[in-house]
Amino acid sequence: MSNDEETLRNLMMKYQGGSIDAFQAIYAHLAPGLRRYLRHLTRGADSADDLLQETFLQIHRSRAAYNPAYAVRPWAFGLARNVFLMDRRAAQRRSTVHDETVEMPDKGVAPEVEKLGSADEIRRCLAGLRADQTETLLLRHEWGFTFEEIAGMLGISSAAARARASRGIADLRQALMSLQGARA
Repeated sequence: MSNDEETLRNLMMKYQGGSIDAFQAIYAHLAPGLRRYLRHLTRGADSADDLLQETFLQIHRSRAAYNPAYAVRPWAFGLARNVFLMDRRAAQRRSTVHDETVEMPDKGVAPEVEKLGSADEIRRCLAGLRADQTETLLLRHEWGFTFEEIAGMLGISSAAARARASRGIADLRQALMSLQGARA
């Protein structure tokens, strides 16, 4: 277990005991990553900030149910995903049309990936993948979750999470090669 996760667990236990300072520290630690994740899920929509606040409201409501035997980050990301899904269902009921522009998280491209394409090309190709593949790839490679943690967040088996990531990488590689072929 990382020191970072241990710190979050200790903060969460203090927050369960009523510490507002612990909540503020949890918010400062988790909000940037959760915001990027929600911006991905909402395809860059401005509603991501509203969903972030709703996620922290759910964290507040669920704090008593949090079990310190489990990691805080995957639990919080799972809550964020549930908040997004509830919002999407409500939006469908209201027949709200969503903006189809896609904004991927801003993160540097790893050196071994740079040879495959620019950050912009990789973002464009990721946007062309199936949504479940893109989400799994980002959870794994952007936010560093294990396949077991991803499985818990998405409600699938860890084998299914591995399969999504593997197919996603293969499809991403193919899209990048096609893009390079079109440039040649």
